[in-house]
Amino acid sequence: MNNYELTVILRTANSESLKEKVKEILTKFEVTISEEAPWGTKRLAYEIDDEKEGYYFFALIEALPENVDKIIAEFRLIPDILRYMFVKTRPATA
Repeated sequence: MNNYELTVILRTANSESLKEKVKEILTKFEVTISEEAPWGTKRLAYEIDDEKEGYYFFALIEALPENVDKIIAEFRLIPDILRYMFVKTRPATA
């Protein structure tokens, strides 16, 4: 299992239901969410699909590398997910 930072930008309309859909996808692929931080609605630097604002969702997760590819494939099927980014992190040392 690898540690990742996941940032997802969602359309502002129905952002709560979209956030739950993202969590369902993560659960489907056996991802462990260790920390979750909804950043709320922010103005985008540039328009994405005619959207000027987006709802930012950030989470620290643990996932298998092959499952990350599957999650990305699912995210691409949902037009209300404007952007997403997985960043692999190192485990915290004591």
